[in-house]
Amino acid sequence: MRQIEWAMWANEQAIASAFILISGGAIGVAGFFKGWEIGIYGIVAGIFVLMIEYPRGKRKTGHSTQERTFQRPLSRLLNCCGPVTRNYFVRFIIYLVLCVPACFILATLLGGVCLFITSMIYMVAAFRGEEWLAVGLEEKEADPVRELKSFKRPVKPPPRFVGHVQEEEENRV
Repeated sequence: MRQIEWAMWANEQAIASAFILISGGAIGVAGFFKGWEIGIYGIVAGIFVLMIEYPRGKRKTGHSTQERTFQRPLSRLLNCCGPVTRNYFVRFIIYLVLCVPACFILATLLGGVCLFITSMIYMVAAFRGEEWLAVGLEEKEADPVRELKSFKRPVKPPPRFVGHVQEEEENRV
């Protein structure tokens, strides 16, 4: 039986948490809740989480990972930050700290709880030894067989026949 890649699950959970936190923050600000400042915090924290989590990491099992649209600029940014963004234990701590203020008003409570669950999943991923690796930034080796392969232009217009059928057609003409 294969092992679960906890980081992939945490990444999708974090994206959902960010959207829930942003929408809850917008409701907190627009609904004039008593602590509407926390609504602004929810929007800013949600955007921050979304920027960190939008680039997918490379799968541990070696299967190809599907890149998200426009992922490469953020992947380069996260790759430059080094172990701070690659280590899932750091993400666990960051999301644990970010979820606390979001739990103070009702509008951002669900986003805060989702972010707490995300941090717990990242804790499991960190203890399992998983690490974020950039997808698509590695240099692809050129395939020499494909580069040397040249295609001949067709000599005869369509319909083109194969093998002996083509010879019989030429003999009839």
